Amino acid sequence: MFEQISSNLKESGWDVRTLEGNWLCAVHAALQRGLLFGYLTELTADLRSKVSGFANIPQWDAIVFCPAGIDSSELKRHHFPGFQLWYWDLKLGNLFPYPPSKKQDIPRLLKQIASGSPLSLEPEPLTRKREKPYVTFTFLGINLLVFLLMTLAGGSTNQLVLIAFGAKVNSLIQAGQVWRLLTSMFIHIGIMHLAFNLYSLWALGPLTEESYGHKKYFLIYILSGLGGSIASYLFSAALSAGASGAIFGLLGAQLIYSYKRPHLWKSGLGLNLVIVILVNLGFGISQPGIDNFAHLGGLFTGALLGFLLSQQNVKA
Repeated sequence: MFEQISSNLKESGWDVRTLEGNWLCAVHAALQRGLLFGYLTELTADLRSKVSGFANIPQWDAIVFCPAGIDSSELKRHHFPGFQLWYWDLKLGNLFPYPPSKKQDIPRLLKQIASGSPLSLEPEPLTRKREKPYVTFTFLGINLLVFLLMTLAGGSTNQLVLIAFGAKVNSLIQAGQVWRLLTSMFIHIGIMHLAFNLYSLWALGPLTEESYGHKKYFLIYILSGLGGSIASYLFSAALSAGASGAIFGLLGAQLIYSYKRPHLWKSGLGLNLVIVILVNLGFGISQPGIDNFAHLGGLFTGALLGFLLSQQNVKA
């Protein structure tokens, strides 16, 4: 086993040597890591003396092979400051770190040894702290607040209330109230309309915000909503309102984002988005009172913005 380990580590850029007591030592100057391999029966009282010639290596892991297995109660018998011990029970295949450790690089290395794969020990990947989707929360809050105010003013299905709060009314837009193209994005007609759109935003918004970053996500949402309102204004004379155009824009942007990243597309995300888009467009066609022009306008705008903004995977 040592010959295989030694050969593979040398191919990966490690300096490998045999130490006193049949221990195998491997150091990697660039990674500032040192590895020791030996059997439990040859575990001496002092590992530090074995690596006294490598004072420039601050981090050591000692993999201790246990062919006959090991009782977990024996782990505390040996403690070497500056060394992370890994007792590998070759009988049952279990790995016991001491002191307890959650590091995953050594377990990955030992799996490679067991499978006969080439060995590598890369630095632990830095886990990017996931940011809260505060732009999505803001949009959710605005939609809820507007709905509550409309309810207090006489009801979200009251046409006079809808007009007063800024629903899309073509004749009023033609008269100069262009701002209705924006305000209509935050107005909903009835509790079911609100609930459906808020659920969709809650499900899709955080993913899109994480993909594009806060600033780009804000632009995609607002401009897609405007794109949906403009399409509705051009092709539908009916009074309309809702966040559907913006939400379809998020679908379009996320579809382009995943298409440009094959690993995401192959994971099934792209196909799922296509299905969601087709189902919702089909539902809009089959059901009266749904403004599919706003959906299509938002989808096209979001896809176009996704193409322009996802050229680089940079979080804003």
